[in-house]
Amino acid sequence: MLKDKVANKIKEFLANDSKFSDLDFSKLSLSIPRNTEHGDYSTNFALVSSGKLKTRPMDLARDILEIINRNKDPFFDNISVEEPGFINFKISNNVYQEYLKDIVIKDAKFGSSTGNGKKVLIEFVSANPTGLLHLGHLRNAAVGDSIARMLKFSGYNVTKEYYINDYGNQIRLLAESLKARIAENLGLDFELPEGGYKGDYLIDIAKEIVSSSNSNSILDNDRSFFSDFAIEYLKKEIIKDLKELDISFDSWYSEKEKVHDSDLLLEVRELIKANNGLYEKENAEWIKTSDFGDNDDWVIRKTDNTSTYFMNDIAYHHDKYRRGFDLIVNIWGADHHSHIARLNASMNLLSNDLNKLKFVLIQFVRLIKDGKDVSMSKRSGSYTTIKDMLDEFNKDLVRFMMVSRSSDSHFDFDLDKCREGSDDNPIFYIQYASARINSILSKNKEGSGSLDGIDLSLLKEEQEIRLIKKMLNFSDVVLESSNTMSPHKIAFYLQELAKIFHSYYKNTKVLVDDLELTKARIVLLRSLKIIFTNGLNLLGVSSPERM
Repeated sequence: MLKDKVANKIKEFLANDSKFSDLDFSKLSLSIPRNTEHGDYSTNFALVSSGKLKTRPMDLARDILEIINRNKDPFFDNISVEEPGFINFKISNNVYQEYLKDIVIKDAKFGSSTGNGKKVLIEFVSANPTGLLHLGHLRNAAVGDSIARMLKFSGYNVTKEYYINDYGNQIRLLAESLKARIAENLGLDFELPEGGYKGDYLIDIAKEIVSSSNSNSILDNDRSFFSDFAIEYLKKEIIKDLKELDISFDSWYSEKEKVHDSDLLLEVRELIKANNGLYEKENAEWIKTSDFGDNDDWVIRKTDNTSTYFMNDIAYHHDKYRRGFDLIVNIWGADHHSHIARLNASMNLLSNDLNKLKFVLIQFVRLIKDGKDVSMSKRSGSYTTIKDMLDEFNKDLVRFMMVSRSSDSHFDFDLDKCREGSDDNPIFYIQYASARINSILSKNKEGSGSLDGIDLSLLKEEQEIRLIKKMLNFSDVVLESSNTMSPHKIAFYLQELAKIFHSYYKNTKVLVDDLELTKARIVLLRSLKIIFTNGLNLLGVSSPERM
């Protein structure tokens, strides 16, 4: 990355001077100034290092400036210092022009990292298989999949996992609700269970089960028959909906099979007990999470001798650790915030490394249609499903909107303002930039092949240099987005890049009489196309050839 090149040059110059050779160069970091007049990069190294040399930050900054200027490296166009001790660097245009080749050469790999190889497990969506996926799940799915894409692009070995909550009271209610709908289909008296599921999807499942079974004996089956059929049906629908969003999972982890029908619960309970983390009170078993970082202790086995939801989650997460992952990422709804402290405490009790466990909280999406909130209750049956959304809206728009804001901020999705082609449709602006570029590239082959002999120094207009600088920031944006698990930063970046391009396109003719200049500008557009394609792909959004 260009930023690394800048940092390495500064370190090299200073390390060769005896006055500075003992400084801690790991503290040398670069940032991009908000005010572009201050330069392309800035460092506070003089501020963080002045104490060791017992000098004023501004004096140290000026000394560093003198050392770098003494080397007369054409890499830098200008270096300046600013109170209280910042050093600003302006890179020579020819450096940016040459680095443009790097984008074209690396193509689909530009912005990526290799050689990390750390194993990451990212769990997201994990909606109960008691209904179809709705808008609340959509944001979790889009953010989770984009984070997985960014981590993989940044060199991690990523496994995407869906935890299937196919055990417990909600599954009992699902089975009883389906049985009632089957009775209704057969023309018999029926009554939905209290707190049961009322959605029309159960009527569809009932029709399918009646058509594929001996109707005279269906209702004689035990509860597991109905729950297993409904879970399998709904899982297929969930897979189908996610596929429409270009989302797939590597692992489907069944709570019933992996937690309850195995020895996992018993093994984890014995580990908790062995670590002196278990006690009995009020005919129940409690875990001593208050001794390991939480404010309270929690019940893990109820008076009826069944495990609590929390105990099941402890077992599941301990199993994540023992599967050998270097990083474990949970994409959770913001309503699970209070669950984090108790889960961290339980993992700490079990001697699992908390540095490996990360959480990304997703705030709620409020769906607005005709100026009114739209309900998302599965049990009432009056909610907007992902299928409903995709019948009405383009997949790219839906996915981009879900990641266009920080996941920890609330989001109002106004259906009427986000129609395709609307001014409020942000993805259209980016995809249109990509399509415009492709239109030019398809008409002109000059500069579309080898880069040999193409004079990129001809790209010297202010907006051309601005475009190149923005493009070369892509690697830094990807790295920061990956490290902070913030796909919205890539969305912001692409919107800014599209804005600069549209302005350039409006004011500059790419195909001109000067053949050499045309070749150079074609290379510029090839690079832009690569950035838009790579960036949109990280968000699960397509880069159309034409619009």
